[in-house]
Amino acid sequence: MKYIFINPVVDNMYIKEELDELLLNNGYLRIEVENDWHKIVKEKYNEALKSTEKTLLDKRCPLAIDTIDEYINESDVFIPHIDPILIHCGIEIANRSDLKGKKKVITTPCESLALYGNKKNLEDTVFVSWKEFIKNLNLHEMIKVKLLDKSPIPPGYFKSLEVKVGSISGKENIKDYFKNKLHKEDDLVEMLYCTNGCNNGDGVLINE
Repeated sequence: MKYIFINPVVDNMYIKEELDELLLNNGYLRIEVENDWHKIVKEKYNEALKSTEKTLLDKRCPLAIDTIDEYINESDVFIPHIDPILIHCGIEIANRSDLKGKKKVITTPCESLALYGNKKNLEDTVFVSWKEFIKNLNLHEMIKVKLLDKSPIPPGYFKSLEVKVGSISGKENIKDYFKNKLHKEDDLVEMLYCTNGCNNGDGVLINE
């Protein structure tokens, strides 16, 4: 038996019972995390805000960080060493003693998160986009799927923090924001490469 963690975006695209049965029939048992990594990661950012006077950049979306590399410098922004939420989930699962020596799959809504996670070289654990996972097993025509018009984790993740937050999604919007130096007006900048959230990631859209 192999074990699989389903990211929240994919989880909302299916009826849970149907998805779990399909996975089980293909040798995968769904597992969950014990820690509330959404809450923990947000608190990490809150602590990071206290340690710098520069604009803090949201690192949850690796592709967004890559997009702005040419427009930023260390003098006015701070990119914290905080892994994305999904990576924290993968690390927790990889380190579970009851799953030691067993294959674990962490599904991602995009290729960039899969690449980021696999660079961690976690024992017996692989990150793979959902699109690639179902394609490899030829499962895309075996279960009804609904494309989401709204992300289960939409922009606004940091709105509860008592600081000035800039929230941008979409490649061109992110580029324009940093080209025009608008980040200097905010304490923290939330960035999602895919417009309106990860439901539009290249690892979940399967209407080929």
